[in-house]
Amino acid sequence: MKRSLLALLIALPSLLFGQAQRWHGPNFDARYPDKNLMDSWPNDSLPIKQTYTGIGEGYGSPSITEEGIFVAGMLDSTGYIYYFKHDGEMAWKTKYGQDFTFKFPGSRGTPTLVDGKLYYSGAYGDAVCIDMKSGDKIWHVNIFEKYGGDLIKWGYTESPLVYKNLVILQPGGSETSLCALNKEDGSVVWETAIDGNTNAYCSSRLIEHNGDTLAMVNLNFNLIIFDPETGEIKIKHPLTEKRGNHANEPVYKDRQIFYSSGYGEGSVMFEINDEKQQLDTLWQNVDFDSKMSGIQVVDGLIYGTADRKKHWAVVDWETGEEVFTTREIKPGSLIMADSKFYIFTENAEVGLAKPKADGLDIISRFQTPAYPAVHGYAHPVIYKGDLFIRFNNDIWRYTIAK
Repeated sequence: MKRSLLALLIALPSLLFGQAQRWHGPNFDARYPDKNLMDSWPNDSLPIKQTYTGIGEGYGSPSITEEGIFVAGMLDSTGYIYYFKHDGEMAWKTKYGQDFTFKFPGSRGTPTLVDGKLYYSGAYGDAVCIDMKSGDKIWHVNIFEKYGGDLIKWGYTESPLVYKNLVILQPGGSETSLCALNKEDGSVVWETAIDGNTNAYCSSRLIEHNGDTLAMVNLNFNLIIFDPETGEIKIKHPLTEKRGNHANEPVYKDRQIFYSSGYGEGSVMFEINDEKQQLDTLWQNVDFDSKMSGIQVVDGLIYGTADRKKHWAVVDWETGEEVFTTREIKPGSLIMADSKFYIFTENAEVGLAKPKADGLDIISRFQTPAYPAVHGYAHPVIYKGDLFIRFNNDIWRYTIAK
């Protein structure tokens, strides 16, 4: 009993303050542990508690600690990491390299925060480790130059996966598709080639399968499952969408993997066949072609957006049958906390919704200062009862706790 209590006390700071220190939160599933959040928003409105501004162009979400907010942005083609204190004061900004200036210009990924260090990789392959207090660079490795990777159409996009002493990245070179760098000094630990696969705008996530910790990611040609400690490929399954855009991370549950991609590719439910080291197809649904909204699974239902039909949709986990659609609110991204969905639409509106047995209830909604806009692609973040919304140059902070 005493040992259990001690373990809880040691873990308590992480449980309270560590939930927003990487892309999509503690379990890579865009679910945040905050409780006792408002069930509706008064008069369909929330006042802005704090604005963080001057970060330039970008689509990446912030990472947040008790001390402040860390986010990437681009000014005049140069990418920076910014550190703001919670009161809105910018404490430092650090250049990491060139960033994306073609269509949809700006930074892409979300910083990963571990043990006082920040890890980030820009659209041109500049992987950096930065001291979170001072903003000083600890190391910098351009993984494109090192491995012969190329800039992909919409800009290389991933939020680094830090596992134990490793920073796992996707350089996409002809001989090295994945690599792991030592998180202390940036030296190479392992390298893996996967038939010339490149980044597909998707970040790696950890899963537990048969008692083992594995990693899973969509690359442009394949969905792969690999050992994050060694880079050994466990399963490689072909992906057919020709644009190589598979931004939604696959969802793993009970030996099954749900995959969805836009442009009419649709969704597939796989089952892991360990004996043959392959994925067997259980069902397909071409109409539920979620491109980058993120996916939530609640009580056997899958929630997300359909790319071609431009609506929100809900399908059954077991059968793939579509059970609900709505255009009540524009498509966008969704995260979850306290059994509620938080939506940021592509035209910069914020919505509160609740899952239900036959679909989705839109409870409240309000317009951000950017509304009406286009390309509101950054996913929201929740930290200590506050909702953080990023649109290009600004982050707005709203209190959602009761």
